[in-house]
Amino acid sequence: MMLSIAETEPEGFTKEKAVPFYYCNHIKQFTTTSFLHFKDVGILFQTKKYAGCTLRWMVCFTEKRRTLLIKEETPKLVFETSPNKTLYTRFIEQGKVLLQPDEYGISHGSTEYSSVILTQGRQEIIRLEYTAEALNDERLLTQTQHWQDNFDEKKSWLYGSGKISTQLQQQLNTLLNTPANTPEEEALFGARCQDILLHVAADHITA
Repeated sequence: MMLSIAETEPEGFTKEKAVPFYYCNHIKQFTTTSFLHFKDVGILFQTKKYAGCTLRWMVCFTEKRRTLLIKEETPKLVFETSPNKTLYTRFIEQGKVLLQPDEYGISHGSTEYSSVILTQGRQEIIRLEYTAEALNDERLLTQTQHWQDNFDEKKSWLYGSGKISTQLQQQLNTLLNTPANTPEEEALFGARCQDILLHVAADHITA
């Protein structure tokens, strides 16, 4: 995944392993942490990949309204939600999409930029990404077939959204707050990523 801030290009960002002390209470247990310094946006960033599944936890801090640009290097199926604030996302063709904290979006993420509007303060983002190879896993293949038909498209778009049930919330909390460092923990991490997508697929009507 590639990140940039529309209003501050082409300055880019610096990446540090040390997280400023006053942001440390936002760190989750599933993996190590880094901190991205843009010109006027700071992002606490954690990412874990396993067998084509990627979990990203981003906590964005800004004093001004800014536009976080996101694109993938290769196409992926993306589950996204913001636990603490309305998630305001824009796609080039579909326009703006608003997701409340109790909602998720399921989208096709590709090499075309989508954007998240960051308003003043803190924006938490949970993002689960699945490659084509991950979706072809025996556990997922049948349930996710309807999301694979246009998988090589370079555009990004929203398939649809849904409510986060109590069960799904528990699954997300467990995934974020369980270490995934040893081979056994990583295998369990991968299975939990699959479980979340199966939960969404079973309850989701494609747009």
